[in-house]
This record gives sequence, structure tokens and C-alpha cells, in this order.
Amino acid sequence: MKRRKFINNLALAGACLGSYNFTTFDRELFKNFPYKISLAQFSLFRLEMSRKIDPMDFAKIASDLGFKGLEYLQMSYNGKLMRERRKNSLYGIKKLANDLNQKADEFNMENILIMIDIGPDLGKSTKNLDQYHLWIDCASEMKCHSVRVNLRGSEDNLYNWKQNSIENLEKLCEYAKPLKINIVVENHGGFSSNADYLIDVIENVKSQNVGTLPDFGNFCVKQDPEKYAEASRMFTMGAESKTDRPPTIYDSCAERYDMYDGIEKLMKYAKGVSAKTHGFDINGDDVDIDYKKMLQIVKKSEYQGFIGVEAQAFTMDPIEAIIASKKLLVNSYS
Repeated sequence: MKRRKFINNLALAGACLGSYNFTTFDRELFKNFPYKISLAQFSLFRLEMSRKIDPMDFAKIASDLGFKGLEYLQMSYNGKLMRERRKNSLYGIKKLANDLNQKADEFNMENILIMIDIGPDLGKSTKNLDQYHLWIDCASEMKCHSVRVNLRGSEDNLYNWKQNSIENLEKLCEYAKPLKINIVVENHGGFSSNADYLIDVIENVKSQNVGTLPDFGNFCVKQDPEKYAEASRMFTMGAESKTDRPPTIYDSCAERYDMYDGIEKLMKYAKGVSAKTHGFDINGDDVDIDYKKMLQIVKKSEYQGFIGVEAQAFTMDPIEAIIASKKLLVNSYS
């Protein structure tokens, strides 16, 4: 199969993406698409890690790519915020939020949520939720509607995971409620990728500001350790596809939950939607996910918020993968 060429000049991502004409393309493409689309910053994480782009340019890059909303990645700014906190905790929060707000305003972008991946395991018993409070405060300053947390669960005991998850979510919801922030849980590995288990937790949290962030491509309950290590290496370094089907993160799954059944169940409590892509075939379709089927499920749920694009293709440049993901998302709606 002929794979599309990588975008060679990645410096464009940091400075400008002017070689791509978005205006005409997007107007026509979005004519019949009923949802606003946001960009998940994780789509750019490989470029950030290699220092080819600056995380502070996220708003500009997303705007140049034709998005309207921003889904921030805590990992992209954690070091910056920690450095500012040494001066003063409140100063650090307000400084980062102010800097990101200025960027969002400059490019007429809407701040949607912050994805929190660094912090105590909420599936375990923990008394220290300060790391989460910090980012909830930051989300409030940025006028986001939610923060996304994980409940992967490192416990083998399902009962303990459930009880700990409920207790910690209730604490976070209580803290976030006066700040008008939702606490949303993504199906993101482990017990949380079993939709039945996750729904059981959500339904037992006695708070109105709790919900889900259904992710199309995150229903891997258990990973094969060796295959996952190789998949992580390919994500970090990039990879070449030698067959018509490019390698994806799903290749490392030892146990999966049915993704379509999972999305249908999680949409009942959705306060956001993550449209993940794993990789593309020669026709531009995702090799693991039937996007037309997914969007029919979203449509049936009567969800009306943003849909976030999260591109995770190993064998493509991240910018190229984002463009392909966005096109697939819009073209799959009927």
C-alpha cells in the first residue's frame, strides 16, 4: 500500500501551517456536520516530546488546523506549573491559566477541558488529592467545563477498585462543584475500559457534576506487556508500515471490551466525546474503528457538545494524522 508521505517540514507546526489551505476545505467539509470539533493535545505529544513544537503554541496550531476547541494535556504543562508554584501556588495557577487564556483568545478558541494523567491512582485509597485540586483550579481559571481523570485501577480486586473510585470521585466532585467544573472519566485502560464496571461507578457517585468522556478507541482492558512495550516505543519514535494495515495500539490488547457496546453505554453520561483514531487504510478509514457506526451511536444519544479529535497513528506524522482524523470524522456522519 502507498502510505501518504510524512509532512517533512515539521517546523511549520511551530511557526505556521500555511502550506495547508483550510478555509475552502473546511467550509465545504463542515457544511452538514452538526458538532463543533476540538483538538486533544495528546495528538501533538510526540512533537512536543521531540521539541519540534512548543506546548504554548497549542492554540495557534489547533486554529491553523481548523478546530474550534482545545482539550489540554496536563503532562504538557506540569513542569511549567510546578516551577511557577515554587514562587507561590496561587501565582503558579493564575500565571499558567492567564498565559493559556491569552493564547486561546488570540486565536478565538474555546477552552474545553484539561486531561489529568499525573496524580495518585484514583482506583486506590488515597488521602492526597492536591494534584487534582491544582488542575481543577486551573481549569476554572481557564473557563473549561471539565477535567478528565482516569480510573485504570492497579488493584486486582474489582470491589476495592469500585469503592475507592466512588469515594475519590465524590471528593473531587465536591471540590469542583463551586468552581463549576465537571469531573469526567475516560475509558482509559484496566477496569475503566469495561463499560459495565465504569457505569456502575458513575451511577453510584452522588454528584451531578460527574460524567464520562467516551473514547472510541480505548477499550483495551488488558495489555500484553511485551506487545505494549513495543507499541509504546513505536508511538514515541514513530514507525513505518510494511503492510496494508499499519500497526496500532490495539495490536497489544490481550483482552478487549466491545467498543460499540461500550460507547453506547457510556454516552448516557457523556459530557464530552473523544474521537480517537489508531491508523488509516488506503481509503482513509480507521483500521480498527468503524467511524460511521460510532457516529450513529453518538447521534442516537442526542449528544450536543464538542467532539474531540485524538490522533494516535504510529506510522504518520502527527499533523498529517490529525488532518486525516478530522476528515474521517466529518465524512463519516450521515
